Amino acid sequence: MPDFDVSSSSLKMKPFNSNDVSQPMSRMGRGPSLDYITYAPGPREVASRNAVGGAAASALRMGSEALNSYALTHWAKKWLENNETKILAKLLETGDGAFVVQVNYMESDANETRTYLSRDIYLLGTVPKAADAGRILTADLMYGPKIDAQRPNNSIKFRYAYLVGERL
Repeated sequence: MPDFDVSSSSLKMKPFNSNDVSQPMSRMGRGPSLDYITYAPGPREVASRNAVGGAAASALRMGSEALNSYALTHWAKKWLENNETKILAKLLETGDGAFVVQVNYMESDANETRTYLSRDIYLLGTVPKAADAGRILTADLMYGPKIDAQRPNNSIKFRYAYLVGERL
């Protein structure tokens, strides 16, 4: 930067220095106060600011839950695509037109956000038509006792979904 500290016979010019005019700041002690960020001037403003923050957090939580639940849908779709030839071969072998699948997954409510974790998918069997799925999906199978892994804590729940599929 050029040097603007110049003078003439009757005048003197120099760059403006704000330290010459401003009052010295008093010491702040422990550090800057963040009250101006967290508190609004009045109670109505505080309530509206909290409402906006809560709405944003709720939207974010709902979005993450929706994405996570879609992950299970995508997982099941990919499983079906990967096992399509095996299922069709089994249907052709037995002469049936429908199949029954068990989907095992975990649900966790940690940090107030529902999280779904995939476990496994099993082909339980085939039936002549979808209406006959009750032959495989008995009350004992669906609601009876299950031998399963030990849960590490009560925040994880094992879930089972039973699906019936058909040829198109």
